[in-house]
Order: sequence, then C-alpha cells, then structure tokens
Amino acid sequence: MKKVSTSLLLALALAGCGESAPGTLEIRVYGESFIEEGIPASETVDGWAVAFDRFLIALSDVQAAQGSNPPALSHSQQTIFDVSLSTMMQGTLAASAEVPGGRYDQVAYRIEPVAAGATAGPGVTAASTEAMIAAGESVRVDGSASKDGKTVRFSWGFDKAVRYHRCHSTAQVDGGPARSQLTIHGDHLFYDDLFAEEPNVAFDLIAAADGDADGAVTRAELSAQDLSTQARYQVGSTGITNLWDFIAYQSATLGHIDGEGHCETEIE
Repeated sequence: MKKVSTSLLLALALAGCGESAPGTLEIRVYGESFIEEGIPASETVDGWAVAFDRFLIALSDVQAAQGSNPPALSHSQQTIFDVSLSTMMQGTLAASAEVPGGRYDQVAYRIEPVAAGATAGPGVTAASTEAMIAAGESVRVDGSASKDGKTVRFSWGFDKAVRYHRCHSTAQVDGGPARSQLTIHGDHLFYDDLFAEEPNVAFDLIAAADGDADGAVTRAELSAQDLSTQARYQVGSTGITNLWDFIAYQSATLGHIDGEGHCETEIE
C-alpha cells in the first residue's frame, strides 16, 4: 500500500476547510409572539392577558462585526419600527449589506429618543413619528390587559437611550444570505422584580393603580403607586420607590439578540 506523505495530507485538509464565502447579512427586528400576538393569561402569575395595539421603538446605529474586527455592516439611520405588526417570525428588515464570509458574533444597536430626520418603518404613521419627537420618546406602547371581564388600557411612552452591544449573534455568512435578529421582549415591562433571574409577569398591581377607575392606567397613577409595602417588586439598590419608575427601568432591558440571546446594555 502506497503511503501518502504528511505534507500532502496537510495540504488536502487545508483545501477542504477554506474560508467562508462572502454573502448578504440581514439584520431584522422582531417583537416575538408576546408582542405580535399578546401575552396569554397562562403566562402571567395573576391571570391577566395582555395585548398590544402598538409597540414602537426608535432603532439606530445598527452594526455587525466578526470578533474584534471593525464592523462590516454599519447602518446609522434612525428608524421607528412597530414590532406589534405580524411578521410570521421573520422580523422586519432593519439593515443589510454584502459582507465577507464568517461568523458575525458581535452586533450592536441603539434604542433612543426619536430625533428629527428619523424615518418611519412599515405601518408607522407620520403622526406617530412627530408625536414621539415632540415627547422625546424612544419607546411607545399602547395596549390593554383583560381578566374576568375587566379591561384596563395603557398608553405609555419611555425616554431611555440605551446602547445594546456585544450581542453574541449566531449569524454565519457563507455564500448565501444570513440573518441576525434584534429581538424585543415586551413582557419585561410587566416583570415584578428588577433583578431576579426568573421574575413573574404580572399586571394586578398595575390594574390596582387605576385610581379613578376609568379603565385606563396613566403615568401619574403609576407614579402614585408606592412599592415600599409590596412583597414582590424588589428594586435592589436603585432607589426606585414607585411603579412608574419601576416600569421605566424595565424599558431599558427590552433588547436581545436572536431570540433569547443577551446583550450588554449601556444607558446613555
């Protein structure tokens, strides 16, 4: 039997594991089923079902890179997306570019107050854009929660400016198109603990804050809801004392990557 040289084996191995081919990298934004379809009563600790009419986020400075390399995809334009609109788990295109092949494991983006010059994504009206600019909002949510025949509406705007970075995406470009998903977790707004690994999703305390019993809970009513007597709603060392500030804090934790993947966050 003829022997094959070590050098030839090495050459064959190197030829068989060549570099990944260039292709298209798509960055999409997705509100997951809890935003698109609502949070069912079975997912809340107190039996409330939550539905969103709108869930607007102002997205900008989307970047994707391989490791410590400079970003191969960089899209600075701020766009308002309504992630409550059904996309059948595909998400709405936020940015795309032709990039070298390889694993794009470093993704970053910002959700920050809408500025002049922002564009409106699919289904977002000019009036909504102008209202968010006037109010200095980065996130706007409108919806309702229902339980035992009772419905409580909410319409909240948040002004946090948050950079999500070091998002470890699973996108792999190798000839064909690849995709990375910026996933927005709307259930975080209803968590009952700021730092627990597995907080409950709850609405009872929010509903109880409707002081004038008009079926709509406002920022002022939530601000009047004292948390100091609550067994849940732990705030750690944040100094938060009321329910509005508690929910606003959670509005800076909405962003994830590729479903349940985590990002580092920096409030700016």
